[in-house]
Amino acid sequence: MTEKAEKGERKIKKENIYIRKARAEDIDSIYSIKQEQFLNPWKKDFFSNELSHDISYFYVAEDRETNKILGYIIFWIIEETLELHDIAVRGEHKKKGIGFLMMNVLLKIARARKVEELFLEVRKSNIEAIKFYETFNFKQIGVRKNYYKNPIEDALVFRLLYA
Repeated sequence: MTEKAEKGERKIKKENIYIRKARAEDIDSIYSIKQEQFLNPWKKDFFSNELSHDISYFYVAEDRETNKILGYIIFWIIEETLELHDIAVRGEHKKKGIGFLMMNVLLKIARARKVEELFLEVRKSNIEAIKFYETFNFKQIGVRKNYYKNPIEDALVFRLLYA
């Protein structure tokens, strides 16, 4: 038996991941992911409020076998523009394709809604996220100086033309 098997870890297959709309009962799990992955997590109320916004698209990646929330994505669509507000995957499940599955849902919805351009911003130091977005052909178009707090850091603004 391998060390990972002894610890009760298991490999998650992409076909075991279900992307669905977030629900109120998911908020605690989503909030725990946010706290784990970000220096300055949003307040829990923010997530609850996203469930009722007309322009908000809020999805989770759920493990079909355990019903555990492994990640989430929040984006807004306003006319022909999509703004990615947040995407995160639980630390122990990173690099398993869950982020790609969620981004593919975003792109499918963007196509159906006839979105022309997608925007996002990311900490300048978040090289892992920048590389992830670049795999989807996002291009840096600007910098927002001192945008992030604790620590103060620039935000890089990315855009994907999608017509």
